[in-house]
Amino acid sequence: MILDRKKPPKVYQIEDVSLANILSEKVNGINTYAHIDQGSKTFKIELQSKGSQLYGTTAALPQLALRMLNEGTKHKTSAQLAEAIDALGSFIEISPGFDYSSITIYGLSKYFTENIQLLSEILYEPLFSEESLNTLKTKEIDRLKLNLEKGSYISSINLRKSLFGNTHPYGSHLNSEDIQQTDINTIQSFHNTFTKDFDLYVSGDLPEEFSKVIRNHFHQIEHRVPSKRITPLAHAAEHLFHKDSKLIQSSIKVGKRLFTRNHEDYFPFILTNEILGGFFGSRLMKNIREDKGYTYGIHSNLYALLHDGYFLISTDVKGENQQDTLDELFKEIELLSTELVSQQELDIVKNYMIGVFTNSFTSPFAHIDKFKTLNSQGISMDFYKTYVSNIRNITPEMIRACSTQYLTPDSLITSIAGA
Repeated sequence: MILDRKKPPKVYQIEDVSLANILSEKVNGINTYAHIDQGSKTFKIELQSKGSQLYGTTAALPQLALRMLNEGTKHKTSAQLAEAIDALGSFIEISPGFDYSSITIYGLSKYFTENIQLLSEILYEPLFSEESLNTLKTKEIDRLKLNLEKGSYISSINLRKSLFGNTHPYGSHLNSEDIQQTDINTIQSFHNTFTKDFDLYVSGDLPEEFSKVIRNHFHQIEHRVPSKRITPLAHAAEHLFHKDSKLIQSSIKVGKRLFTRNHEDYFPFILTNEILGGFFGSRLMKNIREDKGYTYGIHSNLYALLHDGYFLISTDVKGENQQDTLDELFKEIELLSTELVSQQELDIVKNYMIGVFTNSFTSPFAHIDKFKTLNSQGISMDFYKTYVSNIRNITPEMIRACSTQYLTPDSLITSIAGA
């Protein structure tokens, strides 16, 4: 058959996407979830732990407790530990978080057992020495000092503090005093109670008896910590302005508390957000970056956490353009609330979002990551299955209604750090 190059190829609409089959079992009492993808010759194993900011008495405690795991075990110094990981061609990632923290190792399938042994040693036999802690504290305080010289960091922590309150896990932040006052016994207790309370997510080219290997090296703690449920305290969020003559630019954050993925308006809102500032072709980018030239980039996003969520618009501009940027930002929000989005613009954004969504399933460990998000937040497994159709069904009227309800200017809090 000769290809007729005068005829363009047929275009088909993307259909709803289904998650791959995820195996679920209890291994030594540990909730274990696995996605087997033969042929990649690589694997990923993640311990999703309660050693997070949600369970820490300060923001410093989970940060230090997790970072200490890289400082050596009872059998290896930190240098020897790093060398052992490198020798296997592996990569370890330790990430403190708001709701959960994670300890993840990426490796070659032929060294699956060796990686599991190493991960087990890190988790169950950490050194936790005073000397290592003091060294780590110095590093963390120096890192914090550097961050506090960045306007973006300051405006970000100030906004979260204003939205949630500084005693809330989502509003608290690191400070030097908390870092200094965290002692080794508190870290050890936090590790034993919370970090070692985890679910296991495994994916990739797994050996036939991967469950047996896990069973030989991991065990659940005797008393699991009940899942913590929090309700943000009602408080008056206020606009915050941090002035520092050393800051070259004004870092602007505008946002508000919103909702999680379970909310009925989640899909209309994320499409509204995409139009406003969610991608490179958004209205805020076209106006404030391309037309006005005030910034290299401006973005908005909905951060959907376990117990709450917040909306955020973020950009950095010269001080003399600060007020004009805010004026244009709120003008774009006002337009979304008063005028219907054209069908052409809506279709472009929908197609972009659907394309990004479907492409996000092509990476080797995508299916287990998507499953983990839903599973850890208690969301129906139909969430991704109906994602495409939910986006396609949104109308211009729904966008305007969503903007009117959730993006009123007087409900948005501004945090600015600048000269």
